Amino acid sequence: MVSIDAERLEAFMQAELSFLAQRPHEPLTLQRIVEASTPAKVAKLVHEELPELFAARVKHIEAVPGWADQPELVSIRDIFVQSFKDLRLSEPDLANAQSAASLSDFTEVIYSIRRRHRPVTVLLGEAMRKMRRGDADAESTFQAWADVFLSSRISTEMLTSHYTKIIEAAGVNPTQVGVVDTKCNPGQICQEAAEQVEKSFSEEAGAGDGIRITVQANNCINSQSEIEFSYIPRYLFYIVQELLRNSARATLEAKQAAAAAGTPGPGPIAVTVCADQTQVVIRISDHANGLFGNDEKIWSYQFSTSAQPLKAYMDCASPLSGWGMGVPLGRLYAEYLGGSMELMNMPGTGVDAYLFLKRIALDSGAGERAGQQAGQQAA
Repeated sequence: MVSIDAERLEAFMQAELSFLAQRPHEPLTLQRIVEASTPAKVAKLVHEELPELFAARVKHIEAVPGWADQPELVSIRDIFVQSFKDLRLSEPDLANAQSAASLSDFTEVIYSIRRRHRPVTVLLGEAMRKMRRGDADAESTFQAWADVFLSSRISTEMLTSHYTKIIEAAGVNPTQVGVVDTKCNPGQICQEAAEQVEKSFSEEAGAGDGIRITVQANNCINSQSEIEFSYIPRYLFYIVQELLRNSARATLEAKQAAAAAGTPGPGPIAVTVCADQTQVVIRISDHANGLFGNDEKIWSYQFSTSAQPLKAYMDCASPLSGWGMGVPLGRLYAEYLGGSMELMNMPGTGVDAYLFLKRIALDSGAGERAGQQAGQQAA
């Protein structure tokens, strides 16, 4: 074993980080994620991809003028540097990676990275708020910078989530391939998101002032059967949840204003799910009088419907929540997976949000291979 002193190791790591950050990198597709359906394959993909992604994001932060004077950006950079070092100092035994147990050391590194990265989104949101206060003209520039940064983060979050799901798989769900469910039911997910938002806003508003959300899940117009498609259920839940939260808060405010004026309040929020053979579409409609002023503000990472403090989000399970990050980051998630999100504002009436999700063609054998691997791990 060769011994290297700490100073030389640090210099080597910094040189390697700079080198990997400059290498051309193709976006990580969902197809590549699903193809990594065994512990050995997903460990190889993680070991190859994550260091380059982290290195690129370190340099992306360092490209921001005055980044060293922003404590939040410094913290984010330090997080990525440490995770980069951990990965480069950890080598999965791919030759013998026939089971999750043989990758236990590497798996612990991934778990540690996921814990370390939990505050990144909200730290970024706080940094952006400070930059806005310092220079209003910087918002559009930082908006574009954040789009690139957060798109890269989706890659790493999806990859590490997929790794842990493959490693933890024990034949619980035969339709699950890591983070992807080949039988994802969007109607059911919308119903679960609606129930959670109703509960949270009822607790916030008090008795008698709750929010009602209706969900209508139509059959696929081609198969005339219940809608199912290959997707990442957790991401879909968070995207729908964030859209519902915005509609619910606007509806609650409109309801309280109507009660004070002695006029009828807005009706329930309506969610409609439909699909054909190429896409799934979700519409969320409210009657909360719409957005006033600049409609585009809803897509800004600076815009928030909530005034909760930063610390309220530090341990939140959702990767989208925090300081107004939800809706624009939700759109990034949809676009990253080949879909889109659009808002139609009707001033004085309400807002219709449309989520267009492409059906993803997956290798038909991926689920079978994952199931076989899960059986081997459980044996």
